[in-house]
Amino acid sequence: MKLTPWLLVFVLLPFLLLSACKTVPVTGSEAGKQTSYRARSDKISSVLQWNLIGRISLDDGEEGGSGRLQWVVKADQSKINFHGAMGRGAWQLDIDPKSAALRLADGNEYFSDHVDELVQQQIGWPVPVEALQWWVRGLAAPGPVETQQLDDGGLLTSLTQFGWRIDFTRYNADSGMALPVRLDARQNDYRVKLAISHWYLPTSADG
Repeated sequence: MKLTPWLLVFVLLPFLLLSACKTVPVTGSEAGKQTSYRARSDKISSVLQWNLIGRISLDDGEEGGSGRLQWVVKADQSKINFHGAMGRGAWQLDIDPKSAALRLADGNEYFSDHVDELVQQQIGWPVPVEALQWWVRGLAAPGPVETQQLDDGGLLTSLTQFGWRIDFTRYNADSGMALPVRLDARQNDYRVKLAISHWYLPTSADG
């Protein structure tokens, strides 16, 4: 039987519609991840006081070291205590919006308007402290983001920012929020690894 042009259209129409449906991109899942990430970011950013304890490992491809780390943040004040990292004994960073102070185990103190420059000059290592304060909470720091990958729940799994690639390999929600407990940041031969054993965020009862 010879099909007329109109009959041929009706015969092929279901197949054409099925093919068209298969080529429509599904964007709802990605939009949902972004929505979850933004909601989590807003919630975590509103917490102005937090404390973490863990270990930090630094490596530049030739030498490195590891040690204990305690990081205490209260509003716009930040204090980081290192013990043993980079063979420097105990050293402490005090940071506020306008300045940073570095105190070494030998008693010497150094000051700068920029904490990253201070660490670079006195420790000899480009530790991205300003950005790390955001990355350690599983958030992109303020500023341009090169790449960003989220899991189905909107948690960062990898981030490229300011020339650093950060991989978030494990989260823990014991504190009431999902927060990273393992992260690995790399820039060329430089590598910073954090293994966080304890997160503290105040509850509403803490005021």
